[in-house]
Amino acid sequence: MNPRARTNMNDVEAELTEHLSVLRDALKPEDGTQEDYSLCAVETFAAVAMRVMRASNPSKVRDCARTVEIKARLDGLPVIVGLSS
Repeated sequence: MNPRARTNMNDVEAELTEHLSVLRDALKPEDGTQEDYSLCAVETFAAVAMRVMRASNPSKVRDCARTVEIKARLDGLPVIVGLSS
């Protein structure tokens, strides 16, 4: 990751919105079901997270993204590097 890379929150939000849309389209939960409620909770959390990230210092956001990336790698989870750069 380039330490001088700038975080474009519009790009991050667009990518996140696209991923959430893919999940909603794939799951196709019926309104009012547990799956719908759970997906709504994830979408709401993502919306809150985006507002917090927009209000935060970009270097703090990148630092947190790096920490999450490192933890995921240590835990053997897949990592999408684009979201943390």
